[in-house]
Amino acid sequence: MLVNADCSSLPDDLASQYPSYQQGQITRQDGRVVSWARVGPENGQPIIYAHGNPGSRFELLFFHDQAVAQHRAIYVVERAGFGCSTFSDEYSLVHYAQDTDFVMDKLKVKRPLDLVGWSSGGPPSFAYSAYFPENVQRVIVASSYTNFGELPDAVAIMKAHHRKGPVLSEKAPRLFHGLVWLVGWTSQHLPNMYYKVTEKEVSDSDRVILEKNGMKALFMLNQEEAFAQGSAGAELDLEVQWRPWPFALSQVKTPVLLMYGREDKLVPMQFMQHLDQRLPHSRLQLEDKEGHLFPLKASYQQKMLEWFTQGTDMALFVTK
Repeated sequence: MLVNADCSSLPDDLASQYPSYQQGQITRQDGRVVSWARVGPENGQPIIYAHGNPGSRFELLFFHDQAVAQHRAIYVVERAGFGCSTFSDEYSLVHYAQDTDFVMDKLKVKRPLDLVGWSSGGPPSFAYSAYFPENVQRVIVASSYTNFGELPDAVAIMKAHHRKGPVLSEKAPRLFHGLVWLVGWTSQHLPNMYYKVTEKEVSDSDRVILEKNGMKALFMLNQEEAFAQGSAGAELDLEVQWRPWPFALSQVKTPVLLMYGREDKLVPMQFMQHLDQRLPHSRLQLEDKEGHLFPLKASYQQKMLEWFTQGTDMALFVTK
C-alpha cells in the first residue's frame, strides 16, 4: 500500500456525510500508482464501478447511500491520469482491466463481481469482463460508447449528434488537445462557468437532477478531481475509447443490462443499439423522459442494485 500525500481526501463536511467512504493507493511493479475508493460496507457484496470522463474516485459518493442501504461494497479504480492514478501515455483498456484485477487481489475482494459502467465507464467495464470473465457475474452499462472498430459509421454518428471530439482528435489533434485542456482549466479555475456550460449541454431532465440541493458541490468536486493532474488523462482516455478496442464485443460473455435515456444529448442511441446487437447476452432498456445523468438518481440506483441482488433471468438475454 502507498499513502500518497498529494492525493486529496474528502473535505471534513463530506467525510461526515459519507462515513463509509474509504480510499487508498497501490503501487504496481512498474512504479505506477493506482488509486481506488470504496463506499458501502467492506464485507458487502462487491461491485466494481467504472467512472466517467471527466470523472474520479469521488464519483462513488453519488452511490453512497444506496450502497449502504443494500449492503453492497462498491469499488472504483481511477484510470491513468485521473485523480491520484499515475498518468501513462501507454495506458489502454487492457491496462485498466489488469489494474482493476490487481487492486481487487491486493484488497482481497472476493469474486465473482458485478460491474457498473456509466458513460465512459462502459468500455472499461466491457474490458474487465472480456479479460477476466471468470471474475464477473453480471454487468450494467448506461449511456456508453461502443467499439468503434466494429461500427464503421461511429465517427459520423458522433458528428451528426453534434459531438465532434473524434473528428478533431484525428484531423486536428492540437485543437483537440487545446479544447480538453481548456475544459480541465475551467473546472479548476472557473467552476461556476464550467457548471453553467454543463447545464446547457444536457437535457431538461438532466438539468432537474443537477439543480437538486447539494448536487453542484458534489458534481464539481468530482470534476475538479478528474483534472487534478491536468488534462492528459482525460484526453488519452477518450482517444483510447474512440479507437478500435483490443477485444471484440463477442468476448463479453456475461449478461449485460444496457440502460439508455431517450433524451440523452451526449451519447447517440445508435451506440447502445449496436452494443445490444453485438454483445452475446444483453438486453437494452430504454428510459423515457431521462437523459444522460439518470444513474445519479436514487430510484435508478436502487433498481440497478436490486437487479444484481435478485439475480439474472437468462431468458431475458437473447443469445445473438
